Amino acid sequence: MALRLFLIAPSACFTDHLPHGDGLAAFGLVGELAGRGHELHVATGPLALKDAPPPNVHPHQLGETAPSARIGRLRFMWEVRRLYGRLARERHFDVAHQLNPVEVGVSLALAGDHTPLVLGPYYSDWAPSGPGADAHIGPLAMRVKGAVRGVQQRRAAALLLSTPAAVSKLAPGVSAQAQVHELPHGIDAEAWRPSPEGPAGQTVLFLANLELRKGIHVLLDAFEAVAAQLPDARLQVAGDGPERDAVERRIRESPALGRVELLGRVDREGVLALMQACDVYCLPSYGEPFGLTALEAMACARPVVATAAGGLQHVLPVAGSRKVAPGDPAALAGALVEVLGDPDLRLAMGSCNREIVERRFTWSRVGDRLEQVYAEAIAARRAA
Repeated sequence: MALRLFLIAPSACFTDHLPHGDGLAAFGLVGELAGRGHELHVATGPLALKDAPPPNVHPHQLGETAPSARIGRLRFMWEVRRLYGRLARERHFDVAHQLNPVEVGVSLALAGDHTPLVLGPYYSDWAPSGPGADAHIGPLAMRVKGAVRGVQQRRAAALLLSTPAAVSKLAPGVSAQAQVHELPHGIDAEAWRPSPEGPAGQTVLFLANLELRKGIHVLLDAFEAVAAQLPDARLQVAGDGPERDAVERRIRESPALGRVELLGRVDREGVLALMQACDVYCLPSYGEPFGLTALEAMACARPVVATAAGGLQHVLPVAGSRKVAPGDPAALAGALVEVLGDPDLRLAMGSCNREIVERRFTWSRVGDRLEQVYAEAIAARRAA
């Protein structure tokens, strides 16, 4: 049965082509739901769509800037309330759903309405003690944030977690009142697929923002050891960010890093080509909340070496990855040497990852699970 859905997508950019994780995830989910015949009204901040949306998708841009700062969030909530009130006078909505980021308080703009509310998927926070942690948030602000989150979640009929690590985002006692479901990020497994030729070297790919919490310096430390043991090993670093100058300086000053290639920013088509051509994908982050690039590497049948922290550790299967403690270059080097040095192992790991993607992470699989969540939320609201 086709549903009429009101979606809130408060990411910095709702997009079908730009390299923005939250915006691409929201668009992918919207596209899957639209393909199933549902009617969607999507309240967004900035819009960046290369192609016109399907006729049953109605984006409503409510501002030119991301609704992240406090004043911007309040303004966005006000605009969401006005939009929903206007639309609801003309039509009935079966479900209201706020996508990631599940900004604290935004869905409270719908307070007083009886439409079943779904929140998420939530993603886990970065490691609280690692580089890039939100140390600037004081204890009082954290308590206020937690209290508002509790009010928001207690109104919901269903809460979605991207991985088990995101359980930390649930307010105390909420799980006993709302239905909690796991709903991961999806991927287009037809677009992201292995190259027919397949790689045949010892190339490691790192693709992420060049910032401390992504573990780029840990990887450079590890690669010095890898280069000493594997003369044919290469490292490609794709991305840009605040650590770009420091990375360039390290490469210039270390002969062992002479086989590191800095690629800078790469567009979406270029990312696919890099994933298909690399031999191992490496993401040594300090508590990655999910790790979309790792999922893209899995879809391209690449083995992944990453950290056993955050949401990423739940995305990667044991047989398709090697997971080490964050901030440990010796362990990271050992895992890379093991995988790079065994072509048969790499092939088996890549095949496992592709099979897991097809079984768990395609948008079709995600859409099946989300429709079930919607059906249960509607039935529960009717019973209440």
